[in-house]
Formats: sequence, structure tokens, C-alpha cells
Amino acid sequence: MNTTSSNPPALSRPAVAQHPSLAGDGSAEPVLSLISKRGWALVDTPEANVHCSSPDGRVYVGWLPEDPAAWRRGTVWTVRATPAEADAQP
Repeated sequence: MNTTSSNPPALSRPAVAQHPSLAGDGSAEPVLSLISKRGWALVDTPEANVHCSSPDGRVYVGWLPEDPAAWRRGTVWTVRATPAEADAQP
């Protein structure tokens, strides 16, 4: 009986785009710049918080550096997504 060892195919990785890392120094600018370029609506408040909505309205991203509750939770980012009607469970 002959057996051949089959090696799994090599993983291919997509090319890394030349843009700044979205993680880093605690600045929201890289993320806010990216989603703004993608057509998201951005609203900033006098308190320096920023609220963002995806073009289809299904995703909310909030940068809340001046919200005391955010610091108590240990995060200043809030992300919420609403499933598409076809994806929603009854």
C-alpha cells in the first residue's frame, strides 16, 4: 500500500497596505480618518467625543475620551452593530 504525505497548502497573506497603524499612541485620528474616507458620518461634540455612523446606518462607533463612564468601563471606544433584517433572529 502506497501512501503519500500531503502537505497543507501554504497560507497566503494579503499585501499590507501602506497606511499608519490603527493601534498605537491612544489617538483616535487614524481610525476616524479611515472611516471618514469610507463615507461614514462623523459628529463631534463640544466635550471632544466623536460619534460615527456607517453609510448603511448599521454600525456605530463612538470615541468617548471625555465620558467618565467610559473610563470606569476601562474603554473609550464603543462599537455597536445592528444585524441586517435577513440576519436577525426571530
